[in-house]
Amino acid sequence: MRVVGKTNRRGVSHVRKTMSLHPDVVERRVTVRRVVALTGALVGVSAVLLVAGLLYLWPLFIFPLLLSAVFFFELGSLLVAGWVGGFFVAYFALRQPADPGTARQAIIGLAAFSLAGLVLGRVQRDQHHLRKLLAATSLTDRLTGLYNYGTFVDYLHNEVTKTDRYGGELTLIMFDLDHFKRFNDRHGHEAGNDLLRRVGATLQSVVREADMAARYGGEEFALLLRGDAQNGLELAERVRRAIETTALDLRGGEIVYVTASAGVAPYDSSCDGETTLIERADQALYESKAAGRNQVTVHASAELPEHLSITLSA
Repeated sequence: MRVVGKTNRRGVSHVRKTMSLHPDVVERRVTVRRVVALTGALVGVSAVLLVAGLLYLWPLFIFPLLLSAVFFFELGSLLVAGWVGGFFVAYFALRQPADPGTARQAIIGLAAFSLAGLVLGRVQRDQHHLRKLLAATSLTDRLTGLYNYGTFVDYLHNEVTKTDRYGGELTLIMFDLDHFKRFNDRHGHEAGNDLLRRVGATLQSVVREADMAARYGGEEFALLLRGDAQNGLELAERVRRAIETTALDLRGGEIVYVTASAGVAPYDSSCDGETTLIERADQALYESKAAGRNQVTVHASAELPEHLSITLSA
């Protein structure tokens, strides 16, 4: 069954470009920040203890400092460093003669512990954020911000396995930008990259949180959703319409539009795994292109209500 959509070149979509960092850069930044922060804290507190005459507390400083840096952010780090550090400061201060000098040293020591914990807690939060970014960059496509091919095939395998075991409905949609090579040859690769970013942002804005959008390769994209062929057809049509109405501003003031073709394939009892599902979606996508592009084709194995094609093509 095929659903053909009419081209409508109206509307402008404003999206933000996806910023990404290379994993090696992020890892080096994490290491450098950790070394600088720990060294600075050790040197700074050592200097304070030296000036205040509290060098006998130095061996006890390492434990609360590292504990707060590893396991807590700002507040937790401050509490742990202040509490544990205060305990040791008070313990050794009580062993000295009770005079204003001893009290002053105890206050300075407690402040040094607390400040070091607070600083390292802040650095630990930054490191946590960078490690999350590092994990994200290994899962996503740096250009579009969508999941990459490797992440997608792993996710698809897991979803197919769960569907085989527990049941449910699963549908795959494959998209391909029409005449993308011609677009690159005419407008340049930078414009092509900008177009891919726009399409990635469009997919992210249209799909549900429960669905997965990925850059499958080159100008081809994949959507995996929990739902039947009808749900897949409706989503594919929404995405197709969103892409064809997305304007791309080129250098020189030229505004261009592109279209996309799509193939929809549900995962059912006749599929023997994710390979068959991908082949069916690719076959449906090929039929969309062969029939004139800028349309959605559902694989012949799907069963759809008779009125659905009339509703969507209106």
